[in-house]
Amino acid sequence: MTVVQKGESPDNSVERRYQLAILVLVVIVLVGAVSSVWLVSKKNSAEDDLKDANEKVATYAAGPEARDAAEAMLLDMLSYDYKSIDDEYSWLDNFTSDELRKRYAQQIPKLKKIIKASKASAQGEVVSSAYNTVDDDSATVLAFVRQVLKANGKKSAVEDQWTTLKMVRDGDDWKIDDINIVSVPPSS
Repeated sequence: MTVVQKGESPDNSVERRYQLAILVLVVIVLVGAVSSVWLVSKKNSAEDDLKDANEKVATYAAGPEARDAAEAMLLDMLSYDYKSIDDEYSWLDNFTSDELRKRYAQQIPKLKKIIKASKASAQGEVVSSAYNTVDDDSATVLAFVRQVLKANGKKSAVEDQWTTLKMVRDGDDWKIDDINIVSVPPSS
């Protein structure tokens, strides 16, 4: 025996249960869909954050790499010996632009002549250096360098310089895009 409330037919009670069941299912599906969209957006946001972090790591890594390359190049540029002066200017290959290479190459014949005539030699040292990373393919390196010069058996002379190098990545290597050298006057 079915109990029927006043004003309700037995068919109406079953129909209400179906409506309620459908309504509950619709709510469950909507909650599931909203949760899925929210989770996917959080996952995408986390992936974007990870990508940004990896790019920053690559950018931060570029600075020390550029600095190390610049220091090695500066040592090549600052050190020479008159006995092997003809082999000393391979560092010109470290320049990216033909204009920069040409600017320095024009001075080399005069320098070689003076170095050979005075039997000069020099030993370079990078005293200190720092870098400012621009992006993962370029950085600026500031270096304080010292060059000990000897010629014709005379007493050594020391020349200090501030050198700013704009470094750019060329494949796996670093090259000098621009260089600015400022001599430091001797202390008085």
